[in-house]
Amino acid sequence: MFGIDNYNLPIIDFSNFNVEQLLKALVFGGSILLIGMLTIFGVLCILWLFLVLFKLVFHDLPKKRSEKQPLTQVVTKETSTEIETVDDTEIIAVISAAIAMAENDNSGAKFRVVSFRRT
Repeated sequence: MFGIDNYNLPIIDFSNFNVEQLLKALVFGGSILLIGMLTIFGVLCILWLFLVLFKLVFHDLPKKRSEKQPLTQVVTKETSTEIETVDDTEIIAVISAAIAMAENDNSGAKFRVVSFRRT
């Protein structure tokens, strides 16, 4: 295989430059690049193979589970079409009492609920 003879020396010595040294450095760099790319794509192919195998093995499990479970009847609550009237006087009283308490705490003004009107 290609390689560098002495790792203590620089790959290309520019003081004594020759083409043979440059070609040797380019071949070494290309071989390292090729080995790296083959390793990466090899690992990706192995991962892809595992994903395909997992799909083949585990893809049918939800279908098998749904077939094994007995069917149960779903009971739905029938909704009435009539509109229920809600008595809002209690809600209004609570809100107005909270407003009155907040007003009395922050200032000396008094607040009193006089009447309610439906809107």
